[in-house]
Amino acid sequence: MKIGDLVKVLGSRCLPHSNVFAASCDCFFCSSGSNRIGVVLAPTEFNKWYVMFDVGEWELFEKEMELIND
Repeated sequence: MKIGDLVKVLGSRCLPHSNVFAASCDCFFCSSGSNRIGVVLAPTEFNKWYVMFDVGEWELFEKEMELIND
């Protein structure tokens, strides 16, 4: 993972319901109506990254994201 990479948050952060994220989930992404796709901005401590999404910036572990640009 590097700065500028395009990533997608893995659905394991939420409660999936038939491949659609549960309306009752109160996580940052579900409650904001995010498309879960973001751009990596910078590394931070403990193998985390700052990522800018359509609903704002969030800090995630690398294992919580999927790299979608090759």
